[in-house]
Amino acid sequence: MLVHVLSFVAAASAAASTTSASSHTFATLVECTSAGGCLWQGKQNELVNDQRILHDMLVTYHRGDNYDVAKRNLKAHIEYIEAVYTHANDMNHDMTIQLGLNPRHLYEDTAGLGDPLDAVLVNMQGKVIDRRLQASTTSTSTASGGGTLPATLNWCTDNNPQKRSVCSEVKSQKLCGSCWAFAATDLIETAVSYTTKNAPVSLSSQQLLSCSTTAEVRTYTYCFARSGNIPTWLEPSMKWDATNKGCAGGMTHIALSDAANKIKNLATRIDWPYNDAYTASSVGAPVQPTSSSFSTKSTNTSNTSNPLNSCDSTRPAANTAAHISGWAPALDGSSCTDTKDPVVLLKRALQQGPVGVALNAKGTFKQYKAGVFVCGAITSSDQIDHAILLVGYGTAADGSGYWILKNSYDVDWGISGYMWLKMDDGLNCGLNVFPIRVQGASAGPAANVTVDGGGSLTFAGASMTTWVVVGVATGIATLVLTIVGVCVARSRMQSMHL
Repeated sequence: MLVHVLSFVAAASAAASTTSASSHTFATLVECTSAGGCLWQGKQNELVNDQRILHDMLVTYHRGDNYDVAKRNLKAHIEYIEAVYTHANDMNHDMTIQLGLNPRHLYEDTAGLGDPLDAVLVNMQGKVIDRRLQASTTSTSTASGGGTLPATLNWCTDNNPQKRSVCSEVKSQKLCGSCWAFAATDLIETAVSYTTKNAPVSLSSQQLLSCSTTAEVRTYTYCFARSGNIPTWLEPSMKWDATNKGCAGGMTHIALSDAANKIKNLATRIDWPYNDAYTASSVGAPVQPTSSSFSTKSTNTSNTSNPLNSCDSTRPAANTAAHISGWAPALDGSSCTDTKDPVVLLKRALQQGPVGVALNAKGTFKQYKAGVFVCGAITSSDQIDHAILLVGYGTAADGSGYWILKNSYDVDWGISGYMWLKMDDGLNCGLNVFPIRVQGASAGPAANVTVDGGGSLTFAGASMTTWVVVGVATGIATLVLTIVGVCVARSRMQSMHL
């Protein structure tokens, strides 16, 4: 059997826009017209031209060196996005998504984005997909063993059986091809919260990034292969060969295997903070996040000085936030007892909590800001290049269905870090290929924290304990200096009265 090597890394003159300007976030393209050019959403909710948005992005997000490279990258992304909407204008097509800029674009060039016209053509396929799904005779509301699936579901809100979110905050992998590590920690976090009914606690993606280095061959079975519109390259049984290589890419299921069998005791995000000092250089890295203009390395190590943060020894139980016993495919040979519909299969899998998945992140994925993203056909396994978390599904205004995904590009990307992906009758952009779930999730003593890292906080590579010590020392020093200052002031006042 073949072993597949893998690593995730209106009228023509009218405006082509996605929705009203007031619904756009900063640095989102609002409209392009044949007469007035393109307008972007500014920082103060005003419409600005491309020169102003370039300036505002640089002022807001650029830090450090490589200013010229950052400016060049941003200009390239602006030109690409405007070209997409210009083509949409010319073809009288209303895009189903909003596109825009985010801080990653300062450090990424546009290599691999493809022709802007292709982006429009892919988006136009959404209507074709809708017609195929509507013609399907399979009910998309039937649960396994009978019953009815909920019409909508979201494990990151209260729209789920537990009536609460099991998801931690959106994180940022920054310039490292570490999506596999973030997808793994996101999945473990939700599994622990789902099982214990406790609030989710952010785990250390850095721990997996540094310590999960295993090479593994795994066989996945696809009971829905060779049916419907499933591509012919997907076989009923396929072996996948991969190695986790830090920022040069990896696989989520290998990270889970290492978390269960090698690492065992998992740290919180605060105790073992993330370090993106190294960036991906391998063409096989997930999403290939960096420009060749920046220095790259294929490994990543934490710069924390905490002696507990080591891959050479098991973390003490008292400093452990979570454990898992293993993982399992969310879909297997027994999943197709009464249907091979890829949408139904994923919906059923989601009833037990979020699912770790992978998809094709090419095209306009990196520029996504809002709306329903349409993915092109997956014609080969090489197109599946980004690990992500599937947390639910919903229904658009036109009645079509979409998947809800939690990404690791920070909150400036997408819908505050999330994406709506159009459902289809094929592989759903690759979601049906590697869906996995955690087994045996439990919380450790370190999960009982009252403060957790949020959003873009990085704590400068130091642990929470370190910063508490620094804070106490600073407070004491401030108090001593204040007392000295008061004494000096009183002495001078007494001298003035002599």
